[in-house]
Amino acid sequence: MQATSLTPRQRLEFEIEMLVVKELARYEHADPFRKNPPLGHFLLVPPQPKEWDLDYLMSIVEVKGKNGRNYLDPQYVHDEIVVPAGPYLMQDVEDGKKRLNTDPLISKANILQEGRSPYTIWRGVIHIGVFPEVLESHNMDLVGSRGMPFLCLYNGEPRLESYRYIPYAFPGWGAPSCGSIIV
Repeated sequence: MQATSLTPRQRLEFEIEMLVVKELARYEHADPFRKNPPLGHFLLVPPQPKEWDLDYLMSIVEVKGKNGRNYLDPQYVHDEIVVPAGPYLMQDVEDGKKRLNTDPLISKANILQEGRSPYTIWRGVIHIGVFPEVLESHNMDLVGSRGMPFLCLYNGEPRLESYRYIPYAFPGWGAPSCGSIIV
């Protein structure tokens, strides 16, 4: 389904349905936003669980029949930004395509300077859980989380990994962000 051809209400229902099917959200997480969903690119983000299994989260991400895999050690996974505790909508979502081929540290500085909010691991997994086709066009640097994690396709397999060395401006990689948040 092409999300760009949907009305805001249809897009919200599509997103919540995808999240519920993957057991990432409950229908009531969309209730506060159903009366007046915003125009433009937005993403419904359910509450982040206090304890989460990255292996499981990545296993429910599927791109062209291949399920995702996690290559991060959960003890080193920490967000560097504050995110709402309950469900929220990210507005003016940019999936990283506008920041391709940029060192993740530079992208992070630019995102913050522009007053935007960078993606954390949770936001990235939610995004590709709903719109896995994003990874077919580019990989995502998740600069809102410590350790420079990223989501990528490697031999067609969706992966959650981290830069093990100095971050680098890889061709076809970009840092996603949102312009504002509705709680």
